[in-house]
Amino acid sequence: MPSFGREILGNLPHASKLEWLVTNGIGGFATSTILGMNTRRYHGILISARHPPVERIVMVSRVEETLVIGGEEFPLSTQQYKNAIHPTGYLLLEKFERTPIPTWTYQIKDILLTKSICMVYGQNTTLVTYKVFSNNQNVELRVRPHYLFRDFHGNTFENPGFEDNTSLSESAFSLQPFGNAPTLHVHWDRGTFVLDPHWYREIFLQVEADRGLNPMEDDYSNGYLKIPLLSGSAALLFSDQPYSSFNPIDLRKREELRLESIASSMKSDDVFLRKLLTAADQFIVDRKSTGGKTIIAGYPWFSDWGRDALISLPGLTLVPGRSEDARSILKTFAESVSNGLIPNCFADQGSEALYNSVDASMWFFLAIYKFIEYTDDYIFVKENLFSAMNSIIESFQLGTDFHIKMDPDDGLISAGEEGIQLTWMDAKVDNWVVTPRHGKAVEVNALWYNALKIHELLQVKFDFDSKETAALARKVKISFKKKFYDTERKRLHDRILPDGTVDSSLRPNQIFAVFPPFSTLEPYQEKHVVEAVFKYLYTSFGLRSLSANDPAYHGKYQGDRLRRDGAYHQGTVWAYLIGPFITSFLKVHNYSMEAQLRASHMIEPFKNHLDNDGCVGSISEIFDGAPPHRAAGCCAQAWSVAELLRCYVEDIKGQKPTLIV
Repeated sequence: MPSFGREILGNLPHASKLEWLVTNGIGGFATSTILGMNTRRYHGILISARHPPVERIVMVSRVEETLVIGGEEFPLSTQQYKNAIHPTGYLLLEKFERTPIPTWTYQIKDILLTKSICMVYGQNTTLVTYKVFSNNQNVELRVRPHYLFRDFHGNTFENPGFEDNTSLSESAFSLQPFGNAPTLHVHWDRGTFVLDPHWYREIFLQVEADRGLNPMEDDYSNGYLKIPLLSGSAALLFSDQPYSSFNPIDLRKREELRLESIASSMKSDDVFLRKLLTAADQFIVDRKSTGGKTIIAGYPWFSDWGRDALISLPGLTLVPGRSEDARSILKTFAESVSNGLIPNCFADQGSEALYNSVDASMWFFLAIYKFIEYTDDYIFVKENLFSAMNSIIESFQLGTDFHIKMDPDDGLISAGEEGIQLTWMDAKVDNWVVTPRHGKAVEVNALWYNALKIHELLQVKFDFDSKETAALARKVKISFKKKFYDTERKRLHDRILPDGTVDSSLRPNQIFAVFPPFSTLEPYQEKHVVEAVFKYLYTSFGLRSLSANDPAYHGKYQGDRLRRDGAYHQGTVWAYLIGPFITSFLKVHNYSMEAQLRASHMIEPFKNHLDNDGCVGSISEIFDGAPPHRAAGCCAQAWSVAELLRCYVEDIKGQKPTLIV
């Protein structure tokens, strides 16, 4: 299990880049570095989801611990300020363990102290527990909480509007510094809270500085919990709801048992599989506005996105056997269809959805196909999803928002115009669309063909006339091969522009012509596509978004928003693409033993990344296109975990279901 000793923890520049994450199933979370030193505006002990899974508020930013032994103080926490690292408790940190819950072990002389953090599932509640092994010495523990009470995208600075209205009782207090802020309830099982208010100024957040954003922040503390003569355990609980009483042992054990049930849900001793299952669980959350389940696209800053959710659905829900979650998510999106479009994302404030996506509706069909493969539940599809599928097919043929419409001459889908980004390569800075892909995009039309074939399959199954759909699918396949296959370069064009010219940029989007169940290509063409992608785009952590030979290629994802978004789909590696690539690679090589061995080797770098890089226990969103492929973006990304889990189980372990018609 992921564990770090002094050789890593004592290396501040390295350890400060390693993060941990715990979640609560409703969009709330707690996260920081393995040193406990905040380096992001998104780091905190309690980030609550006020309107699950969104409207996220950083309530508790950190806790500072000090151990007092024989009158001598030993600060255990670490934080970077503008001009100093203070305190330097990382030098006393003996070990950090990620599993089953984040746990720190400190060694001070002959005193041992452990600290653990978990959340209460289904609540905006974080439990911090301590245990001291003191050899009967006189040991005192002081724990000072710090607060922000701000949107998790922002910064807080000392201000007179922040009112310390602490309401203190014997073993709890409440605090609501702003009239429109949630009330924080803090409880403890041992000790006395000492009121000692201070603003802590000029906290420096290194990652925000690296991202070209304001790296400075102040946070507030109203005092500290003093626990004298500590031997054994103590606990603090932070929540946006009051507790009449709490049992820290019971709360912690309950979460550990829940995580164990997730890890063992596939009844396997495969350690990597168990870790992926646990990672996958963090993204499945409740959405209050729909009363159903949804998928957070990534931590620490994304909400739930339609495209990401539907790509992630097979790996996060179907592979682990969470079919009820799959039903809930599919039903939510079916009910949210508008003019044939699946929501691109739900806003982080409130419940309004945005629909600027051409391919999310196509991924809806692929997710349904996988759902049928795993569950054989045609009744659910007919009663809850088929009407939405009909609406999507009809709307795409007749034309819908964002100039999305089928070209009647060739049956292919055209979408967008100058200044509008609708595909997954959607980076936009002000009025600059970084990767313009308006026209007929290769993956959109490969997925369109699959949507038609899946629709045809269900029409036959449900005794509807399928002749028109079948004829259109044949037309699309012929047009696709004719217009997208580059006979000279033996690969696919990335898009057909509105004037009929082609964009032959070598991008990974063409892998989606091979990956889905219904191919638009001949077998030899599929093999050519996979060979081109393997030769020019494959890396240890996924596929580059653009060939390194292209003049527009950016090998590093870094700097301010302009530089980062300029590289986002211009060479940056996307981890989720490893799933479609491995599936396609094995397909064109007929699952030969040599191909399976090669595919197994493709998984290995992710095992190391899962344990030793980024957010420990999860998979990052993106990596630099240039070696050594530094992790970047969201440190825990749903489709990265989902597609790795899906291809590992289905393709590497050979546990792929068969569709029963």
